Amino acid sequence: MPRLSTEQRQEMIIDEAIKIIHAEGYRSFSIRELAKRVKISEPAIYRHFLNKEDIILGILNRMLDFDHLLEKEILSKKTAQNKLRQFIQFHFDFLEKNHEMTSILFAEDIFDQSDILRQRLLFIMQKRRNLLSTVIEEGKANDEIVDVDTQDLLTIILGMIRMIVLEWRLSNFNFSLSQRGKDAIKSLDELIFMK
Repeated sequence: MPRLSTEQRQEMIIDEAIKIIHAEGYRSFSIRELAKRVKISEPAIYRHFLNKEDIILGILNRMLDFDHLLEKEILSKKTAQNKLRQFIQFHFDFLEKNHEMTSILFAEDIFDQSDILRQRLLFIMQKRRNLLSTVIEEGKANDEIVDVDTQDLLTIILGMIRMIVLEWRLSNFNFSLSQRGKDAIKSLDELIFMK
């Protein structure tokens, strides 16, 4: 088996950390268990990451990678309505393919214990809010989206995404998140898009 590069090894460690947190929860996540699962020594883990917090930062960096893809997808759309639809659907499609990430997104205990992690997550959330806010403002300026308070629309849209994902997670991923997203977007079309 060829030797893995540092970046490949870090990706493998992050992949396995996500799986452990998903299967057993953050409280069960340990460097010892992680090392056992990736078949390297604990000191080898520490050559790649400073500690558990650093590994979680690696996971959050994946969320930033998601944001870059999301922004690229949105910018490829011509109208604010299509940008908004893509913003919503992109979340559902990504999480359906990466359902373990929901264990990170809904694991508040991870972020309660670390100011660094909490600040990083808040940064990611604000980045998404800013992107969505820009789309909403564009849509309102072009008479594509109803003229209501942008902050209220942000709360409605982001809350809808979070609620549907939570429902999907609690149902043990028992329905198509992508299809549920498409259905929700149709309902949202009726509520916020100008006819």
